[in-house]
Amino acid sequence: MTDDIFKSVALKNGISEDEVKREMEKTIAEACKDPNAPINKIGNGKVPTPEEVMEHVLREIAKSNFS
Repeated sequence: MTDDIFKSVALKNGISEDEVKREMEKTIAEACKDPNAPINKIGNGKVPTPEEVMEHVLREIAKSNFS
């Protein structure tokens, strides 16, 4: 599912999927600089991957749609 999202964003912006992921990685790393940021609770490592963030977002959307 996340691959489809990355592909869609890439196509809409005329860039590669790798570029989408690199830009997300930069943004995620910046967000993680705040030790109190909720993003720090996502994933298994110190900084979550774009895939981990997207999976988290999709789970949250699914939860809100079922509430």
